[in-house]
Amino acid sequence: MTDVAPGLDERPDTSPSALQALRGNALYFNVAGSGPTFPVAQLAAERFRTWLNEVGMFGHVGYSAYNAALDATRADLAAAIGDPAGAQRISLAQSATDGLNTLVAGLAIPERSLILTTAEEHGSALYPLRRRAELGDRLREIPWDRDADRFLEEVRRGMQGGARALLISLVSCKTGDVLPVREACRLARDAGAISIVDAAQALGQIPVDVVELGADAVVTLGHKWLHGPLATGGFWVRDLTLFTPTRLGWRSRLDLPKGSKDYNPNATRFEAGTVDAGAFVGLRQTLLVHRLLGPWVGQRVRALRARLIDRVRELPFAIRSTPGAPTGIVVVEPRSGDVSELVTRMWDEERMVVKLIDEPGIAQAIRISFWALHDDAQMDRLAAAFARQLAVGVS
Repeated sequence: MTDVAPGLDERPDTSPSALQALRGNALYFNVAGSGPTFPVAQLAAERFRTWLNEVGMFGHVGYSAYNAALDATRADLAAAIGDPAGAQRISLAQSATDGLNTLVAGLAIPERSLILTTAEEHGSALYPLRRRAELGDRLREIPWDRDADRFLEEVRRGMQGGARALLISLVSCKTGDVLPVREACRLARDAGAISIVDAAQALGQIPVDVVELGADAVVTLGHKWLHGPLATGGFWVRDLTLFTPTRLGWRSRLDLPKGSKDYNPNATRFEAGTVDAGAFVGLRQTLLVHRLLGPWVGQRVRALRARLIDRVRELPFAIRSTPGAPTGIVVVEPRSGDVSELVTRMWDEERMVVKLIDEPGIAQAIRISFWALHDDAQMDRLAAAFARQLAVGVS
């Protein structure tokens, strides 16, 4: 037994076959829900967990390594989102949902404020925002119709109407479109409003740069496009005074003298209690993999998207997503038939996982989300499977 915690694999095999976690003949097109964890990241997490358990997590050796692993994760995550010197601005979280709830509940704005968001947001953002509305704030959900100018004009009107906060996704989970976040955040900043960006569907497939975005807070996670372990995530906060911690624990005051009533002088003030440090070691490993892969991921995703768009245009689908968007999310709406039944048949009869989009006020649709580990033949197989099942639905 050694007192030194196991480190990362600094030279992992980054070939598609080595990074592929899935086995068998099924095809998985729900990376926007969760990307299967890279085997090398899973191994790094398990190796650290085993060692930490053997030395005792809260023993002298284990406790020091536990905190060091979390510190290193904050530094790596800050670098991954464009703030390499910003570890002190990173708070770790269990997911984007966890981070969004912390930030939305902690918004330092007057009572009964107007908050702007978009109709493209995930429930992880909409539910805590709607809860604030139930408690007295006013919430305005701006629709997205692929017209950036019209969308930004609605944001501008909201700011002129006294909005105090804006929450917006960088990449929509409902269409895969990249929203005009930088411009929207600028409008918020000029009006003195607080901006929160949900980057859960962005980091790992398109660049995320918090400085360029100009946001006050950016939330992300590990288990989607990064292909990291579950229960990992975090958020970046530009100015700690814009958000009030709403949950407190021993980690909220870890850096302060015993008995102090102050919060940590950094973003760890938003962290509460014990977490799985091994999972965050796995997150560090997957961030390292992405640094090695570099621009190949984005290039491959765009090529696969172009191929998929060509194939689905031959099918009786309306495409809800902007065809030229640089993401691995394509949402299609069958022109007829039971959409939910089609999704079920795609699994039962074709062994292919696609996601049913079932939102109030709009027609049901199907979300196809793929990553750079997919290949051209798989896109063709997916389109052929849709064609077969659509024919079954018509007969």
